[in-house]
Amino acid sequence: MNDGLLSMKGHDALFRSLSTVKTEIELAGFLRTLAARFNYRGFLILDIPSAVEDQLIPRIVLSDLPAGFMETYDSIGLLKNSPTFATLRRSTAPVNWCAETAGVDRPLNEVDIALQLFVRHKMNVGVYFPVHGATGDRAAIGFLGDRSELNHLEMGELGIFVMHAYDVFSNLKSKTLSVNNVLTAREVEVLHWAAHGKTSAEIAAIISLSDHTVNAYMNSAMRKLDCVNRTQLVAKALRLRLIS
Repeated sequence: MNDGLLSMKGHDALFRSLSTVKTEIELAGFLRTLAARFNYRGFLILDIPSAVEDQLIPRIVLSDLPAGFMETYDSIGLLKNSPTFATLRRSTAPVNWCAETAGVDRPLNEVDIALQLFVRHKMNVGVYFPVHGATGDRAAIGFLGDRSELNHLEMGELGIFVMHAYDVFSNLKSKTLSVNNVLTAREVEVLHWAAHGKTSAEIAAIISLSDHTVNAYMNSAMRKLDCVNRTQLVAKALRLRLIS
């Protein structure tokens, strides 16, 4: 059996698991399992950034990449000259990516720091599948890890799961958009300051509340928008234009 190729039994079990997904948290669990089955360390769903954008985090919809990885990626400005995202903007075919070869298309001052970041997190190989949402927006589902490049059979099999998973995500997204006005004014205010990098303690001081109350508003917003952590919550609130 190839590195990531599933048995028929495993194939059917994953599809049964996907058919029961009702929330983004459950979808994240499914994609985490799918990534592991194909020997990847993590996944991400993102809206493909435009050529003028320089921050990737606001475009990420759902992810389980290691803590601090995306923050470092954005802080050292790796999005602007990313050859992978440049390809995704013009391609409808899956894009294989390798840290060692992709770096040659970057400016010389970025080559080493980009390679070091991916190797340090053991994510030196990846694949992105371009997808189209129900509203026609361009997005991608990516998988990153430390394995060999997908072969043709693995690419086809993983692509089938990605297609069905994004259909599920699009349906969940539509439901979220229909109820995105349920956040209270305080929850939106807390999210606004969180988007500006403020900690709970700093937000509490700014709006004259306790840390506990700020965290309660944050947790309530996470439940309403079906998010698993603060980073995803802020990114989703920005994407839904609940905050700016």
